[in-house]
Amino acid sequence: MSFSERLAAGQFPVALEITPPQTPLPKVLLRRARLLGDAACAVNVIQRPGRQSSLDASCDLVASGIEPAWHLVTRGKTAAEAATEIERAAACGVRQVLCIRGDHEAPDGPAGMTIKEAVTLARGHFAPGSIGVTLNQHVPDMDAALRNLGGKLTAGASYVQTQPVFDTAAAGECFAQVLDRWPATKVVAMAMPLLSAEAAARIEARLGVSLPEELHSRVARGEEAAWEAFTGTLAWLAASGLVHGVAIMTFEMDPPPAMGERIVRSLREAGIGG
Repeated sequence: MSFSERLAAGQFPVALEITPPQTPLPKVLLRRARLLGDAACAVNVIQRPGRQSSLDASCDLVASGIEPAWHLVTRGKTAAEAATEIERAAACGVRQVLCIRGDHEAPDGPAGMTIKEAVTLARGHFAPGSIGVTLNQHVPDMDAALRNLGGKLTAGASYVQTQPVFDTAAAGECFAQVLDRWPATKVVAMAMPLLSAEAAARIEARLGVSLPEELHSRVARGEEAAWEAFTGTLAWLAASGLVHGVAIMTFEMDPPPAMGERIVRSLREAGIGG
């Protein structure tokens, strides 16, 4: 079953989020995509400037028998350009797409398209349940974020992927609002192990948030305590009734196999997967 099919069936699927290499390097791409082995049933392929495109990498993964979630970035792109990419993705066998704004510096321009328009275009080529959009639960104006999300869901998106969850209480309040307004929507929460004070500080700067003091304290107690905190977050996500799947993101761009093994252990200890 695909990630979206497992999501619809209530199986709490796991995806892995990766950054592709700077140039097409199949061994590097596959090493990153296989970090979690069979524990992940899909691979989110980030779109970043100066790297192999998410679409190219996604097509390469399909050819290797791995299910990708292609990131369709709308920033700086016209509807015609997006339509061409969507057709190519469908033709090479990509079956899942995450429509996002993108955080690079490309200008929008007068012909720039919206995420709602991207979702509408994708509906013609992707099966129901396989089109996702994002939600940043860390923004200060949650009402505005939810209004924006509503338009994307109305356009045809079926699942919402969040930013990394570190504060489960705040995340719970946000996710409850999403499901209260759109009960049929599936929430895929991002989870990320933070194993050092430096990593925690850099994530705070990148997301513009303050992590819970309890998390800082546990990270300061050492790597094992930090892993326990990560496992606890996963367990909360699985048991909350507010989350339907999880996407794992690592702080390192190209983590070693031991990192993948430890993440899988945390997933199992949290009751996720078999």
